[in-house]
Amino acid sequence: MREFSSGTKFTNGDTLLARITPCLENGKTAFVNFLEENQIGWGSTEFIVLRPKPPLPPFFGYILARRDDFRTHAIRAMSGTSGRQRVEVGQLQNFKLTIPDEATVQAFTDFIGSVQKALFDNSAQAATLATLRDALLPRLISGKIEPEKSKNFTEAVT
Repeated sequence: MREFSSGTKFTNGDTLLARITPCLENGKTAFVNFLEENQIGWGSTEFIVLRPKPPLPPFFGYILARRDDFRTHAIRAMSGTSGRQRVEVGQLQNFKLTIPDEATVQAFTDFIGSVQKALFDNSAQAATLATLRDALLPRLISGKIEPEKSKNFTEAVT
């Protein structure tokens, strides 16, 4: 925790899109869902914050950033020296989107909410399993616990 001095600010619900080569081409994109309520994060100027305007749900920005046509548009708009090319926000604003009617937005929001929940639940489960692996593996390798007894340990941890 410290004061903002420079960089890019973001909040939960924002999508962070890498703007520099080769990260943009490699698909570096993140959906922010790890901050405390009303907390503001900040970081490098080498990413662009996508924040959909209502009525579109926040996760729309992430879905858009992962689309091939959007990424191709961004990559083609990069400028700068060959090793340090970047895309500017203004170039992304030239990407054409059809604005859906309210009923379509609501149907999309309802559908994507369940998909988003499943993604976040899977991510949380993966983190739990990684923690369990990191706790068990050294003990199994060193012989401090036997495989047959690790089930009780696993149940206690989870």
